Amino acid sequence: MSESSTNESFTNEAFTNELFTNEVMTVAGSGATVRLTPSGTLEPASGQPGELWIGPGWVDLHTHVYDGMTQISLAPDRAGLEQGVHVVADAGSAGQATIDGLARYVAPAAGTTVRAWLNIGSHGLVHLRETADPAFIDVDAALAAIERHRDLVCGVKVRSSGAIVGAMELQPLKLGRLVARQAGLPLLVHVGEAPPLVEDVLDLLDDGDVITHCYHGKTGHPWRPDGTPVPALARALDRGVLLDVGHGAASFSFEVAERAIAAGHPPHTISTDLHVRNVAGPVHSLATTVTKLLACGLSLADAIRAVTDTPRRVLGMADPWLADGTVRHATVFRLTKEAPDRSYVDARGAERHPDQHILPVAIIREGDLRPIRDGTTG
Repeated sequence: MSESSTNESFTNEAFTNELFTNEVMTVAGSGATVRLTPSGTLEPASGQPGELWIGPGWVDLHTHVYDGMTQISLAPDRAGLEQGVHVVADAGSAGQATIDGLARYVAPAAGTTVRAWLNIGSHGLVHLRETADPAFIDVDAALAAIERHRDLVCGVKVRSSGAIVGAMELQPLKLGRLVARQAGLPLLVHVGEAPPLVEDVLDLLDDGDVITHCYHGKTGHPWRPDGTPVPALARALDRGVLLDVGHGAASFSFEVAERAIAAGHPPHTISTDLHVRNVAGPVHSLATTVTKLLACGLSLADAIRAVTDTPRRVLGMADPWLADGTVRHATVFRLTKEAPDRSYVDARGAERHPDQHILPVAIIREGDLRPIRDGTTG
């Protein structure tokens, strides 16, 4: 699915008159201010920024959107455009034996652009111990699947924790690394409970690889009590390994994130690990996850970079801003002190009460402005 494709056209005037006329928006990350005119175009504005912001279209690097194939997957637009997110990367729902269905039926039917991390387990997440048996991994077939779907597959996913790999320990990661290196793609590695030890996992990762669930609170996470990384993580970060939030139902701790961010180790990317078992809480959406990271001390500029520029680089996607300043793909959001009707709870049940909240209100695709109303785009 090309990111340039659009759904039905939207008549901008009524919506912009209702919400945007004469309101000043700040261009996220640049400090520039613009007005959105009734024609749906942007023009420079003077004066103080209002509470509306516009930035490149959001990207969620870790979702589960193989709808109809796995028990946990959502429809792509439920995780994507309905929440102000232009690109969703499915994180291992499909393996080499099942990726054709994602490519043929799910991705083309979605308005949201879909990318996929190919699970090193052949069947993906049809069951949840996808690498517990060596018979579940076929290196040559995985490489062939990547070649069939170069426009869809962005990397290789390995879930490297004890409940998944069993007695295989580091073998799935080593085989996933072999496939990724042969294909010239990055790894997305789920870290969690041992075995294997997280230090052994980290020592196998290189520049451009991504650690997801980086702030989980389970025993054996890669952070010291003061928020500094354990030596293996420090070495990995020095090599260019990236930190991804991957909130999920069981993989995000406010306390761990707060300490790491305060110690100077913010996430490179913010993602949700959104699926049917966490969309009603604690995750809800990418905007909710970004709000949680702001509450943990992350700056707004770093937060927006972590859902725009950095994940696009990881996925090898083009800049959504054209050289002449034209906006191709953007997310318009409101930064407000008014709390939405939901709690902010981490995977361990701890609660926070943020003093600012990010709420997406519209998307722009190929210059076409569409509102987000009650969880849907116009």
